[in-house]
Amino acid sequence: MPYFAPHRPLNQDMSPRPFPAAAPIVFERTDPPKWEYRVVTVDLREEAPLDDERLAALGADGWLLAGLIPIPTRDTLPRVVYYFVRPA
Repeated sequence: MPYFAPHRPLNQDMSPRPFPAAAPIVFERTDPPKWEYRVVTVDLREEAPLDDERLAALGADGWLLAGLIPIPTRDTLPRVVYYFVRPA
């Protein structure tokens, strides 16, 4: 017996039904968001990387960590640059 999995029971009316009305899509023109940027550079030869406490303080001020870049030299990692953003 072949496998048959109807969406409706076979004893139900299989006549086509109209599709429900689609919800309209409304587009509103808005200005692009404005952002503030903050760059924190840490020289690892002089101080430790940002710890949880310092990151939490920046987060409490609304700053979001967008990225970080370690800047290596030949054998060491002397600087780390942290990039933060927040809505203006």
